[in-house]
Amino acid sequence: MHTWNLSWATGQDDRLDQDFCAQLLGGMEQMEEALRASGQYGTRVEVPADADPQTRLLGFIGRDPSWPGR
Repeated sequence: MHTWNLSWATGQDDRLDQDFCAQLLGGMEQMEEALRASGQYGTRVEVPADADPQTRLLGFIGRDPSWPGR
């Protein structure tokens, strides 16, 4: 996610590998309670049900993929 943070913040290509995003999300969802309790992840941001894996992953970790600020 640091790759996404840095590339997005600097206006570079912020697309991540979709298969890897889906794999990460699948594993993280299984331990969501522990991740949230750690304080390292914000509140889940709701994204459309048909969103791609990267968008769903970003929402899961508390990033708003549609935030317009750069």
